[in-house]
Amino acid sequence: MVKINEVLQDLGLEEREIKVYLALLRNNTRPALQLSKETRIDRTTTYDILERLIDKGIVSSIIKNNTKHFTALTPKNFLLHFKEKYSALESILPELNRITTETKEPLTCELFQGKEGLKTVAKDIVAAKKDYKAINIRKEYEDILGYFNEQGIIKLEQFKVKESAIVERGAKFKKVKEGTYRYLDKKLLSPVTTLIYGNTVVFFLWTEPYFAIRIDNKTFAKSQEKYFELLWEIAKE
Repeated sequence: MVKINEVLQDLGLEEREIKVYLALLRNNTRPALQLSKETRIDRTTTYDILERLIDKGIVSSIIKNNTKHFTALTPKNFLLHFKEKYSALESILPELNRITTETKEPLTCELFQGKEGLKTVAKDIVAAKKDYKAINIRKEYEDILGYFNEQGIIKLEQFKVKESAIVERGAKFKKVKEGTYRYLDKKLLSPVTTLIYGNTVVFFLWTEPYFAIRIDNKTFAKSQEKYFELLWEIAKE
């Protein structure tokens, strides 16, 4: 009996609904008053439960001798009832999956550490072949990656990638041929370097052992682009 109750609860029936349904199965057809006595549930509540079971399609009613009697689905028909519900759900799964795909915006966040981690991120930036925006390009990047950085710039130029960057006033760094640059005072810039390309944002932290945080999310990337544009407006060429 415990297993029966557990399974029926999993199917969405409440404890007292199960009690009334099983009472009907034992006695076939019963009026509400008699069911109330057999289940020891007050009459008003019994009527409410029966109405809910009728709404769920697992109890029906008939008028016999001017009194409403209630009948439960047989176990076989009970199974068919839920099989039909399952089939109905299965038929709309493609549509539900489509809605999920349309509304769910993926977000991934990755942490890279050390020089090798920075190289991994840099390779992906170059391989993306996308124009990018940068905030606070730092000479540390060139110093840490050295030759690897030089080769990355050569490839970016081959791919004709455009770099739009906001840089600290007076900073020395290697420019990309297709680059456009504006300058701000140091006090207006974070020590973190930010790169934005496509739906990806990368933050570089220049404290040893060096870190790069890469976030892939369309909404987040758009918000960082807006921040870049605000700084771009006040920066000087």
